[in-house]
Amino acid sequence: MIEPTSTLTMEQNRYPMIHSGSYRKVVDETASIESIPLWFEGVQVNFAENVLYSPDPSNPSRATTIDKEDDAVACTEVREGCTEIRDCTWREIRERTAMLANAMRARGVAKGDRVAIVASNSIDTLTVFYAITALGGLFSSSSTDMGTKGVLDRLHQTRPKFVFADDWAVYNGKTVDLRPKMKEIIAGMSGISEFQGMVSMPRWQDKPEDITSVPRTEKLSTFLQAAGGDKTLRFERVAFGDPFLIVYSSGTTGMPKCIVHGVGGVLLNNKKEGKLHRDMGPSSTVLQYTTTGWIMYLVSCSSMIHGSRAVLYDGSPFQPEPKTLLRLLESQRVTDFGSSPRYMQTLATAHPPIYPREVADLSALRRVTSTGMVLSEPQFHQFYSQAFPAHVQLSNISGGTDCAACLVMDTPLKPIYPGGCQTAGLGLDIQAYSADVLEGEPGKPMPLGEPGELVCTNAYPTMPVRFWNDDAEANSKLRIGPKYFGAYFARYQKPSVWAHGGAKIVPQCYQRIVS
Repeated sequence: MIEPTSTLTMEQNRYPMIHSGSYRKVVDETASIESIPLWFEGVQVNFAENVLYSPDPSNPSRATTIDKEDDAVACTEVREGCTEIRDCTWREIRERTAMLANAMRARGVAKGDRVAIVASNSIDTLTVFYAITALGGLFSSSSTDMGTKGVLDRLHQTRPKFVFADDWAVYNGKTVDLRPKMKEIIAGMSGISEFQGMVSMPRWQDKPEDITSVPRTEKLSTFLQAAGGDKTLRFERVAFGDPFLIVYSSGTTGMPKCIVHGVGGVLLNNKKEGKLHRDMGPSSTVLQYTTTGWIMYLVSCSSMIHGSRAVLYDGSPFQPEPKTLLRLLESQRVTDFGSSPRYMQTLATAHPPIYPREVADLSALRRVTSTGMVLSEPQFHQFYSQAFPAHVQLSNISGGTDCAACLVMDTPLKPIYPGGCQTAGLGLDIQAYSADVLEGEPGKPMPLGEPGELVCTNAYPTMPVRFWNDDAEANSKLRIGPKYFGAYFARYQKPSVWAHGGAKIVPQCYQRIVS
C-alpha cells in the first residue's frame, strides 16, 4: 500500500484543486483513527467552485475555464424514456448557479445553513446543490418516491432553511402530482423555527404547476427574483474539513443517522478516484443511474470536476421498453456507465435475454461500474462472454454513504477476477477481520481465502466530519459523538479501526466482496 500522506501530497501537487491558504502537514499521522484527524489544516476550498471551474495551472488559487469552456456542454438532462433531452453548457450552469445563490443570499441563506431538496435528477436539482455549496452551506437530498414520513424524519433533524421540491414526478410511465406531499411536508415542518418555506420546481419547464393551494410555497421563478438579475458567481471558501453535504443511513432500525461529509476530503477523493484510478477528463461522458436519495447522486454531480459531461437520467431505465437506457448509452456516447447487479440481472433474465452489445453501439463505452449489492460470479462471466464488448472494463466497487468513497474499486493496472474487486482505494489499508472477536477487543486479520468483516485500519479524508445532532460527550477526548463512535469504531478497538459494517470481504490477491 502507498502511504496515505504520500498519495495525497502527490495528488494535490499533480491534480490541484482551487484553494487558498497553505498547510504545514497533510495530517497528524500519530493521531488515532477515531479522533477523526484533520487534513490540510489552513487550506480553504469551495465545492461548487471546483466543480464549475478549473484551477489555474500556474496558481491554483485562481479559477479558470480550462476544460470547462463557456460553450461546451457540461451536463445533459434526460427524462424517462428519453422523450425530453436538453443540454446545459458550462456558461448556463454557472449563470444558473449564480442566480440561485444570489437569490438565496438575498433571502438570508449563509455559511452553515442547510437547504434540502425533494426532487428528481435534473438540471434544476443540480443547480440547487451548487448554489447552496457556493455559499458555504450544506446540501441534503431526498428522492420524490420517498414517503412523507421518511422525508420529515430527515428534515426534522437537519432543520433546513428552505426545501426545494418538484411539483410533479414521472416514473414507470405514471405521473404523480406532488402537491399533496408538499402540503404534508409543510405541515410537518410547522415547529421548525429555521424553516422559512418551500420552493416549487417545475417538472415540465414550460408549464410550472399552480401552487397557490400549497401554503408557505413559492415558484422557483419567483424565488429567483430576489437575485435582481445578478449573474455574478461568488464563492465562500471554507476550511478543508468543513461540512457541505448531509446523507442518511437507511433508517430501518430507527431514525436515520445524518452523516455529515466534509468538502475538502470529498474533493480530494474525487480527484484520486477520477484521475489516479480512472484517468477521467473532458473527453469523459458519465451516466450514473441513480436517484437523488442515494450517495451515487454525488458521483454523478462531482464527475463534472474533471470537465466530464454528466448525463442526468430521471425515471425508470426500462421505459418504454428495457433497451431504452442501452440506446441512450449509444446516442450520448457514454464512456462511464454506473449501474447495479440488479439492472444487469434484469437484462439477462428478460425473455429473450438482452445483451447490450447486440442492442447498441457501445464503442465509446470504457467502463461499467457496479455497486449497490453483490455482483455474482456468473454475472462477471456473462459480462464479458455475452453482455458487453471486450474492451469495456467491469468495475466492481464497494464503499458508499458512510465514507463517500470507494474502499475497494477498479484500476486499469490489474486484472479482474470473478467475484472480485481489483484493488483497495489508494491510501487505504483495507483488511478483513474475524467476526468472532468480541466487541471492543482487538481485531484479528483473516488469512487469505477466508471471509471477514471489511475494515480500514488507517484514517482517510472522507471519514464523516460528524453525525448531525450527535455531539461529543462532555468528558470525552474525542470530537465525535457516541452514535458516530458506535457505528464504526466500537466493533474493534486497541487499536481502533474503521469497521464498515454490513460488508464481508475475502482477502486474496484481489478483494472479493461476498455480502
